[in-house]
Amino acid sequence: MSHRFYYIAAAVAGVLAVIAIIAAVATGSLSSRMNDNFTATSSTTYQCTGTPKETADDIEDRVGNAQARATDPADGTEYLRYDRNLISVSGTSAEDCTIRVEDLGRVNNGAFIFLGPGFAPPAPSGSSGGSSGSGSGVK
Repeated sequence: MSHRFYYIAAAVAGVLAVIAIIAAVATGSLSSRMNDNFTATSSTTYQCTGTPKETADDIEDRVGNAQARATDPADGTEYLRYDRNLISVSGTSAEDCTIRVEDLGRVNNGAFIFLGPGFAPPAPSGSSGGSSGSGSGVK
């Protein structure tokens, strides 16, 4: 292939990289988007009005679509899973509606596996899923 092809390919890759960086900066972090749209009562808790379902819909409209969403049938709490965060919306009425944002630590530990797909712990990276054995060849 000619040098011209490589220059064109490099230019296209550079333009795509710049577009990706601009898009990432423009959207901001989840916490900044939450701060822009909801009233914080602490660094990880926000006030809300409406039912958990209505508020979760509002969050997705204002912050962006979640990767996974589920409702806890026991108490009606709505869970929204994002790339690096879990948002829970709880309460029984508009007066006690609360939004909590946390990292995925409890998701990764299996605390929300009952919610189904999107809330199970990830598979270990670099693992075949089974025991590798001792590797010493002992019989």
